[in-house]
Amino acid sequence: YYFHGTSRCHTCRTIEAYADEAVKAAFGADLASGDLVWQPTNVDEPANEHFVSDYQLFTRSLVLVDGSDPKRFKNLERVWQLVRDKPAFLRYVQDEVRAFRKS
Repeated sequence: YYFHGTSRCHTCRTIEAYADEAVKAAFGADLASGDLVWQPTNVDEPANEHFVSDYQLFTRSLVLVDGSDPKRFKNLERVWQLVRDKPAFLRYVQDEVRAFRKS
């Protein structure tokens, strides 16, 4: 998931765009088959507010969630540090997705 709010700054939009690119470039077949889901989600919408407490969100966040066990998740906090280095950002997201899926 990429969790965002209704008001979105340039950096928040960039994080979503880079994450979208990273996931689609490395996991296109998994997305097409449904084995992996990419879902930007607005946590300001009432139906999605629970995600803030479910995943301990304190800001806009990229979070990996196990579809079979939603209590198993990982917040990719380094996206904020890497947003100004697109190649490093893409590698980080792809490596983290791979590692999360193997664990």
